[in-house]
Amino acid sequence: MTKLPPETRAALCAMRALDSGWQLARTPAGACAAPDALAGFPAEWRAASVPGTVAGDLHTDLDTPGNYDADDWWYRLDFAISESQTPHVPLPGGPRHWLRFEGLATLAQVWLNGTQILDSRNMFRAHAIDVTALLQARNHLAIAFRSLDAALAARRPRPRWKTALVATQNLRWARTTLLGRMPAWTPAIEPVGPWGAITLASAERVSIANLAVTAWAEGPRGHVRIRANVEALGGLAIEGARLRVGEYACGLAVEGGSVSGELAIDDAPLWWPHTHGAPQLLGCRLEIEAGGHLVTHDCGSIGFKAVAVDAGGGHVRFSVNGVPVFCRGAVWTTADLLRLRAEPGHLRAILEGARDAGVNMLRIGGTMAYESDDFYALCDELGILVWQDFMFANMDYPVGDPDFRAEIELEVAGQLARLAGHPCVAAYCGGSEIAQQAAMLGLPESEWCNEFFAAALPGMVEAHHPHIPYFPSTPWGGALPIHVGTGLAHYYGVGAYRRPLADLKSARVKFATECLGFSNVPDAVAIERIHGTPTPATHHPRWKAGVPRDAGSGYDFEDVRDFYVQALFGQDPVQLRARDLERYYAVSRVASGEAMQRAYSEWRAPASGCGGALVWFYRDLRPGAGWGITGSDGRPKAAWWYLKRAWTPVALRVTDEGLDGLAIHVLNESAVPLESTVEIEMLSDGRPSATRASRAVSVAAHGAASLSGDALLGHFTDSTNAYRFGPPKHDVVVVRLLDPSGAVMAEDFHFPTGLDLPRQHGAQVECTARWERPGVVRVTLKSDVFLQSVAIDCVGFAPDDNYFHLAPGREKHLVFTSDRPAPAEFQAAFTALNAVETVNVRVNGSRRSEHDETR
Repeated sequence: MTKLPPETRAALCAMRALDSGWQLARTPAGACAAPDALAGFPAEWRAASVPGTVAGDLHTDLDTPGNYDADDWWYRLDFAISESQTPHVPLPGGPRHWLRFEGLATLAQVWLNGTQILDSRNMFRAHAIDVTALLQARNHLAIAFRSLDAALAARRPRPRWKTALVATQNLRWARTTLLGRMPAWTPAIEPVGPWGAITLASAERVSIANLAVTAWAEGPRGHVRIRANVEALGGLAIEGARLRVGEYACGLAVEGGSVSGELAIDDAPLWWPHTHGAPQLLGCRLEIEAGGHLVTHDCGSIGFKAVAVDAGGGHVRFSVNGVPVFCRGAVWTTADLLRLRAEPGHLRAILEGARDAGVNMLRIGGTMAYESDDFYALCDELGILVWQDFMFANMDYPVGDPDFRAEIELEVAGQLARLAGHPCVAAYCGGSEIAQQAAMLGLPESEWCNEFFAAALPGMVEAHHPHIPYFPSTPWGGALPIHVGTGLAHYYGVGAYRRPLADLKSARVKFATECLGFSNVPDAVAIERIHGTPTPATHHPRWKAGVPRDAGSGYDFEDVRDFYVQALFGQDPVQLRARDLERYYAVSRVASGEAMQRAYSEWRAPASGCGGALVWFYRDLRPGAGWGITGSDGRPKAAWWYLKRAWTPVALRVTDEGLDGLAIHVLNESAVPLESTVEIEMLSDGRPSATRASRAVSVAAHGAASLSGDALLGHFTDSTNAYRFGPPKHDVVVVRLLDPSGAVMAEDFHFPTGLDLPRQHGAQVECTARWERPGVVRVTLKSDVFLQSVAIDCVGFAPDDNYFHLAPGREKHLVFTSDRPAPAEFQAAFTALNAVETVNVRVNGSRRSEHDETR
């Protein structure tokens, strides 16, 4: 291994994106067999976006079905290349040109200058076609996307079971996403078209294929392994090859048209999930000497990590670089339901928001689609682990059919080669709810998993991306796959199945790859944008269209949320929305947020045995009160803010231990020891009582500690209202974590009598605002009484906290950042569930320090 100075080299391959000038048209299924048949067909051509889908160009209303699977869809493009690029007479070993298709959904045929060059039946496969002999100075490219409905109408062998997730059981034969094809979950808008990029790649000196880069850590040593097929062009010869990682490099073996080798780096910079350290990356490139020229291929950024899973005793506990990691986050959907791909800047904003919320793992589920290269690169950069399903879900896939088997093996190999270089990938999984579906329909254990998921897939993972854990399906591991106390769970005890909150403790969840599932109500600003009023009728069809449900169930997830409104607030939700719809929406937002926050308080407790949990979903697929903790526009909902506090790396959480009082858990995921003070105080009717105590607490790096609230107080207070000897003496318990200077690092609240607190009239609230710098406003809020679930209504500015509780006498400092270039005015309204008055604050001018103060 040699240490080398940085160098700049010529690129191995020139890439030209074919992303403009496209047109699309619809024809009846089977009406035109080839492009020349279009000449006499009255097709209506219109501009098309590539990469993109038919729905992305044509669809406007998510409430209207698309039915894009019914017809054939044609895309066409005329493009020119220079004379020097056109090989009128192809020379052996001369310059080469390839058309690359990163994703065609779903049954696609491709012609270049009248010659068919591709027949693809899998939207999850990429293709590179050598078109050197076909290219001309001017070229015509045509793609036919054939009717999936017509293909699914063919008679096929029956599956061993049927699923209610999709309407057409023959979808199990189609390698396509279930997005748009799951009636209960998503709008009926099927993605059809060139959803991946289309490029023309050209190489003059060297061609490269089947590139595979894998990096991992063993203790402090980092390893990079590379292999690729290479061919010298234009009569040149491969004279040498080198792998370059950061400032380090090593020579590679060149033999039989391939290069391969491994680089080891002592004391390598390690890649960590952002909650536990820095996600350090190094640039990686392949350098090849041919005919006296040195050409390079950028292999992207790599990171060194060691990931392992402790599965002893039914647990599923991840560790990264030898440090246990509690995995929290959500199931990823897509940033753009119609196009399936988001612009890099938009995607970055979404993923940065997830990181800021404390997300350290996102799951790409089998009902969705493999994500873009940009997605994985951003997760690498931001320190977000990815749980990667292969795209199989719920159905009895015909893995014994030779053609189907060959297709999915090529798909898996291609995806593994693409993902193996990304340090964010932490786990692979055969798919979602396949074993569960078989078990719940009464099949014996021998039928829950087949040879493909049990043996072939893990073998391919080991071959292409070693050192990464694999799981056959989720849920998985119990006496029945659906059991939640062993292995991987889909935990909806609290959530869809309307179990009491005490189930969070008794269920003994070890790792939830999906969980909770609430219809999360957007804030008033978002609702008004969608419905024209902040309080639409809950029975209105358009409102109900945004509320998710499971296929075949007699309830929807608004009913689920209402159950927890009753449980937490002690109010009949039907009566509440009948008499005060605005308050119904307010408590509904809080109910799902409080329930989720309590779930993570239980699961992150040191003695819980839970290794992680991923909320169902991170982002809504359509506007409304969907499963997402953010809206389809990316706007955080109340639950997002509750979870942000529950997911912080340095956290303080409280759990109700019944007759044993409150347990206080101090969590320190940082790499340095924590010296702090835990403080507890009791409130009654919104005001402090004489009951208060504190204690110094030291917590090791990557450690945790639990304290007894009663031991901290030193006397009986019935802090959980469990004994109930007479009326409750307090209605709020506040617990804080203070740093050595006395600043609040974290805070949690317990409500022993429930969340329906007495309304406060005439609360003395001070609210001041000033411009900190252009586009940034600092607000200070203080109250003489406890304020519950303070919600902020502000247009044009994003706060750094929301839906928080404010203890009496404490100052809350908030920073608002403008989403506009040069705002001239700031105004915000603050409401609390237990306060009658709304507090308004406004400041004019982008730089002045003036403020309005409201009490």
